[in-house]
Amino acid sequence: MKSKRLREEWNAIPNSGILPYEINDRMWNNIRKVTIDKYKNVYNWMAVACAVFILSISVYQAFIQTNFSKHEITATKTFDKDIRLLFLPDGTRVWLNENSELEYPSQFLKGERTVTLKGEAFFEVKRDPSKPFVISSGTIKTTVLGTSFNIKAYGNKEPEVNVRTGKVKVETNQNSVFLERGYKAVYAQKSSMVNKLRTTVFEPDWKKVLIYVDGLTLEEVLSKLKSDHAFTVNYLDEDFKNLKIQGTLDTRQGLYEMLQTIAFALEIKIQSTGNNSYLISK
Repeated sequence: MKSKRLREEWNAIPNSGILPYEINDRMWNNIRKVTIDKYKNVYNWMAVACAVFILSISVYQAFIQTNFSKHEITATKTFDKDIRLLFLPDGTRVWLNENSELEYPSQFLKGERTVTLKGEAFFEVKRDPSKPFVISSGTIKTTVLGTSFNIKAYGNKEPEVNVRTGKVKVETNQNSVFLERGYKAVYAQKSSMVNKLRTTVFEPDWKKVLIYVDGLTLEEVLSKLKSDHAFTVNYLDEDFKNLKIQGTLDTRQGLYEMLQTIAFALEIKIQSTGNNSYLISK
């Protein structure tokens, strides 16, 4: 619009008949180059510079956010007689034994799920074929897609992996073995290799300290407890059987304490009636 207005003003100058058309047009082009086009080029350059600057800021922020997420690590450490149940970002459950440490990112990056273990832990890995789950534990590395297994890798002992379900790959710098239920891998320090051996241990005793009961009904939870304790229950209302509980039970509390924990969570009463029998009421 500004160029059009200036051209109209130039044409209004009383030079008609004085300058030939070609000269008149060439003079206008020269004027436009040192005025309108000059500032237009400056404007274009500034626009490009601003776009590059904004793009650079966006790329930088994306870079910072990506690297921040990548390096944001959560570390959980246990001590004597301290056993914990952890829930990882992908839904994997980990029972962490005493005097152990597990490091994992607050959010798993695309294409990988990697954690670091020092000590002992039992894993129930959430299945995801697109993201192998990798546990780095000292001299061995364990890779799975979705399975349950135990890793023992204390600093003063040779690492060992026991499989309960699924398939597991255990490797060192020297070799690798594939395990399924009924087998374990034991690291040999002299050869720096892992050996595949038969086993009858599918789940360590220490893991049974914590019972995961999330989403189970009251009847299902009590059935679990009956596998280790001799007792009977009577329901004042049969509907109580279908009440669902959330959380984890610590078996070190003893049967009575666990029953009271359940009662508190469900807002019911579980009272002893003698002879290892209990009455459940509202």
